[in-house]
Amino acid sequence: MDVREKSYVTVYTLANRFEADIVAHALEQENIPFWIRSFEDTAYDGLFVVQKGWGHVLVPRQHYHNAIRIIYALLKNQPRKGLYEDPDEVDPALWDELLGLSADDVCRASGAEYDKLSGSYRVPFFNRTLVCNPERRIIEVDPPFSALTVDFETALVGLNYLINAEPVEPLGKWVGEKDLPGGFVFFQGPHQLPTRPLAEMFQMNPEDMEKAVEFLGGVRGDKGDCSYVFRVFPRVPVMVIFWEGDEEFDPQAALRFDETITRHFPVLDQIFALSYVLYRHIKGALKEIGGTA
Repeated sequence: MDVREKSYVTVYTLANRFEADIVAHALEQENIPFWIRSFEDTAYDGLFVVQKGWGHVLVPRQHYHNAIRIIYALLKNQPRKGLYEDPDEVDPALWDELLGLSADDVCRASGAEYDKLSGSYRVPFFNRTLVCNPERRIIEVDPPFSALTVDFETALVGLNYLINAEPVEPLGKWVGEKDLPGGFVFFQGPHQLPTRPLAEMFQMNPEDMEKAVEFLGGVRGDKGDCSYVFRVFPRVPVMVIFWEGDEEFDPQAALRFDETITRHFPVLDQIFALSYVLYRHIKGALKEIGGTA
């Protein structure tokens, strides 16, 4: 057995050789050690196990989260389906960490409830409930959305909220992503928040946007030309602010977080993922109501 098989972990399943090349280049630029193992080079090669894709990218365990961030930012907008869309791809260590915590402490900090019979946490999520069973490693929304499924980012954000949340209520002081510690450097380039597609959705049909917000349990805010506040989790409100476009200026959107956000999501990657969870749920809500997304 290659020594790397003991110390390296899989972070991504490659679709083809071309994808392998661009991922390898990106990891090299960030000085992250990696190993690309083609299924053609393994003993499996489809003989006993059906292999999905072309091969695997493996990195040392201590580089797992950085590698995810780089690959996700690089390939997020590619048309290929399957890049961190499946909640099963969440780091198993997160499930183990949640399983090892006191349910009473988790509920007190996060505002969740714990069902002893099923072994599941139930935490308010928009105007629904996110149900998380760490022993069975299952996460789902109750009642489910017809136009949305629980994807990788929703599972990632939900688990991190349950693990990291502190018993701190929102203070009502809104801050931008670049006001957060380290945010000015982090939230640019591949880590820009999805404000542009949000602005375009609002500009296209503000009436439908209003209905989508109501569908998710959002409420009107008092910023910009129009703004809405979503209670993504009990202690995590997020505001979306819109400014209409005209002949001179393009439509604009911005996200604002309560200044306590880092008490619940201490890593900026998690806040980045949270922004896309919100964006996708707004887009999904537009589909649910028959609007234009």
